[in-house]
Amino acid sequence: MKVKNIESGLAWIGALVILIGVSFAAGNAFGSEPVADEDRATSINEAAAVAVAGARSANTQSAVEAAAAIARNAALGLEIELTDYTSTLVADAP
Repeated sequence: MKVKNIESGLAWIGALVILIGVSFAAGNAFGSEPVADEDRATSINEAAAVAVAGARSANTQSAVEAAAAIARNAALGLEIELTDYTSTLVADAP
């Protein structure tokens, strides 16, 4: 009976040592110093500002490209109407 109690005690000590080791390893892996709330808020605001700037740039570029396409199409349509281009089907005579 004494041997079983000693084995059980050693198992508990081993489990406790492993638990402590894993806790320290997790602390090192995830960074032992917590990030201050001010730093977290600043980084979130900076990330949002970068995202908004990127979206603004993409929207501006898309608007410029769309305006250029509209101008090309309008100019072509106006040219066709003003010069009165028409197509004539010519059938080959036998």
